[in-house]
Amino acid sequence: MRWIIEVDRHKAARGLAWARSFAEQFELSLVEWIRIDTGSGRYRGVYGRCWYPTRSRPTYRISCQVPGPFPTTVETRQRPLYPRPDGRWPPIPRGCHPRGYGSDPRTGRTWLKLGAYTLLNDINEGIVWIVGHEMFHFLRRSRQIPGRNTEIEADAFADRCLLAFRSERLLTREACCVAQVGPAPISTVRLRSGRRKW
Repeated sequence: MRWIIEVDRHKAARGLAWARSFAEQFELSLVEWIRIDTGSGRYRGVYGRCWYPTRSRPTYRISCQVPGPFPTTVETRQRPLYPRPDGRWPPIPRGCHPRGYGSDPRTGRTWLKLGAYTLLNDINEGIVWIVGHEMFHFLRRSRQIPGRNTEIEADAFADRCLLAFRSERLLTREACCVAQVGPAPISTVRLRSGRRKW
C-alpha cells in the first residue's frame, strides 16, 4: 500500500500524520493506494471516493480531495425520521434540517431525510474528515468494522474521527468496532515517549 500525497505537507502535517496513524491500525494489504490531493478545481470543500475491487483490479483505492477553501462546511446525512403510529412526525433533532422525503412504494412507508453541517476549520480537519469517511467504506466493505455501508454511517464515522482529532486523540481500532451513528467513546493511544499519538 502506498500513500500519494499532493497537498502542502507543511500546512497539512497534523492531518496527514493523524490519517496515517489511523489507517495503519487496520489490515491494508488489499489497498493499492490512498491518495490525498487538492482535486481538479471543479468542486469546493472536501470530497472523495473509495473504489472497490474488480476482476481486472483486485485492490481497493481510496481517493480524498481537499480543495477548500477553509474554513468550510460539509453537509452530512443523518438518520431519517419516521412518522409515529398516529401519523404525526416527531420533532426534528437540534442541529438538523430536512432534506426532503423518501418513500418505499412496496410498503408505503415514508420518512423525512435529515441533514446537518460539520465545520472543517482548516486543511488538517478536512483531511481527517474525508479520510475517515472514505476509510469507513473500505473498512466496512472488508468487514474490519461493524455497521452498514451507507453514507449516513460514513458521515457519522467521519464526524467521530474529527472529534478525536480535535481532542488530540487517535480513534482506536477498538473504538471503531463500536457500531453506532454519532459520537462514540474515544480511546487514546500513547506513544512510547509518553506523548499522545494523533
